[in-house]
Amino acid sequence: GFAYRNNRNHEFSPSPLNFDEMVPFQETQCGCTANYLGPSLLDVCAGSAFLVFMTLVESVIRDTCTISEICERITPTLIPEEEYDFVVIGGGSGGAAVAGRLSEVSDWKVLLIEAGIDEPPATQVPMYMMIFSNDQFSDWHYKTEPEPQACLGNEDQRCSWPRSKILGGCSVINGMMHTRGTPADFDSWTAAGNEGWSYEDVLPWYKYFENNLQVGTLVDSKYHGTGGAVTVSRFNNQPDLAWDILKAAEEVGLPLSDDVDGEKPTGFVIAQAVNKDGVRLSSARAFLRPARNRANLNVMLNSTATRILVSIDGDTKKATGVEFVYNNVTYTVKVNKEIVLSAGTINSPQVLLLSGIGPKEVLDEVGIEQVHELPGVGRNLSNHVSFSLTYDLTNVLKTNILSMDALLEYVENRQGPLSSTGMSQVTARLNSKYADPSGKDPDIQLFFGGYTQRCSQNSSADAPQDPSDPDATRTLSISPVNLHPESRGYVSLRSSDPFEAPIMVANYLTAPGDIDVLVEGIRIIQNLTSSDTLVTKYGIRLQETTYGDCAELNDYDSDDFWKCALRYSTGPENHQASSCRMGPSSDEYAVVDNQLRVYGIDGLRIADASVMPKVVSGNTHATVVMIAERTVDFIKSTWL
Repeated sequence: GFAYRNNRNHEFSPSPLNFDEMVPFQETQCGCTANYLGPSLLDVCAGSAFLVFMTLVESVIRDTCTISEICERITPTLIPEEEYDFVVIGGGSGGAAVAGRLSEVSDWKVLLIEAGIDEPPATQVPMYMMIFSNDQFSDWHYKTEPEPQACLGNEDQRCSWPRSKILGGCSVINGMMHTRGTPADFDSWTAAGNEGWSYEDVLPWYKYFENNLQVGTLVDSKYHGTGGAVTVSRFNNQPDLAWDILKAAEEVGLPLSDDVDGEKPTGFVIAQAVNKDGVRLSSARAFLRPARNRANLNVMLNSTATRILVSIDGDTKKATGVEFVYNNVTYTVKVNKEIVLSAGTINSPQVLLLSGIGPKEVLDEVGIEQVHELPGVGRNLSNHVSFSLTYDLTNVLKTNILSMDALLEYVENRQGPLSSTGMSQVTARLNSKYADPSGKDPDIQLFFGGYTQRCSQNSSADAPQDPSDPDATRTLSISPVNLHPESRGYVSLRSSDPFEAPIMVANYLTAPGDIDVLVEGIRIIQNLTSSDTLVTKYGIRLQETTYGDCAELNDYDSDDFWKCALRYSTGPENHQASSCRMGPSSDEYAVVDNQLRVYGIDGLRIADASVMPKVVSGNTHATVVMIAERTVDFIKSTWL
């Protein structure tokens, strides 16, 4: 058997969730039995001031069958077959799509191995978009190693990296925003030697998986598709402030855009979101639930892949099997055609290294015999970095979003505040003074936050104010994001134990230009918040915040002050990428070729954000799904 480790402190802990201990099948109000439904709102908001109401919300959501889809949930396989045609490691945003698509070929036996559980019903409610992030049940609880120039205000200078441990991956806990990279992103991929990945090459695949409900009214069919697996539209509900942000931007001369994935990639926009009738649409819901009755698809939950098996015959190395652990039992399955590694930017390089695929010096340090030298495994890690400014809206009283009327409006009509992510549906892509002079390669994104209900301060998801206080004023957070970070980190192994968290080094803000772009983003926000609309109508006022020793600079609002604050209160986004980057064979640090095949290992591909040569200029979910769709096409072209 295997011992399990707690990823937060690297000490041994009991086994992960065991289906046999979780009443695997239970009667529901939806006319079916269901497997374990996952943690409830009470589990992730323990100690909350509005506990009783959360109990009611959880009960109503679970019993509203068109929201919870309890009868459409995956029935997990408990004992795998001995061999499969394809094994997909990781059931996140990319892996769920790959497994679902591969199972469309009825002659192919497909196994999906997922370390987590199925998505909890309450994650379907957009307003709870990140309430399950960092909870004890469904998150890896990753932290970086101590950072030399970032996250200085955190304990031990370690940045927190919430990574979903749920079927559907980060598509279950993200902000649901549907944005792609810009044309300039993909043209840079091609310029780096990745033939077939230009904007013209990838656009048809973005359109292929989209079921965009606003083609012809809001967005253009030249850039968006209909009839695909992923339903996309604006939410039905926006706070008045969302529209007033756009008005404020126009007042101060900042650009607007109806669609930053269309003709105009820059500007302020109320973005479209991945939702279906006001309900979150994760990759698991989009690709796996429609495939749940296919006899050729097995899905194993709570199962951790520990190693890819490679056979060696002369100069030929081929991936032939996968070793994984389920309920403290180690299984090995044979793979007849291909393995697709979709464990994400952190865990895909970890699995490769555990399998002996990677740089020899890293493997020697932890006592793993090398199978294949591949220097780029775990290298080139990049991520978007942000910084949050919080504003009080002194003219706006904070009414309680969680009311019985709001709950009924959502349950009956999928309308009202619960049907959206509040201010998080507003974004902007902009050019700083450091951006490419063409104006077509924006280097700053703005994220907004507010007008959503979160757990109270004594729970796992902090809120700035107690939501039960009727006299509290509303707050608005605005965060500038550097879309083109030059700083690079890496992922490595802490030990040969597959249940110990890998070493994660971000190296945020170590490239000098990265912090300059963020300071410029702060200046843009200051310009926006000086608008007459925000000042007069909302009484917007920046909260006074202490950033460690930054006040000793005695020059508040100088560039040096903000650089100090940025290093103290760094905000990593959850857009980690490029740790197994795609590149030509001439690139020493390329891990996969332009068909996402791992160099030197036949029968092994990678399909997740780790293959991006550079992180795209925006949220990564849509691009990961595009990569997954292309992977399946490459596979079908090979085997059909």
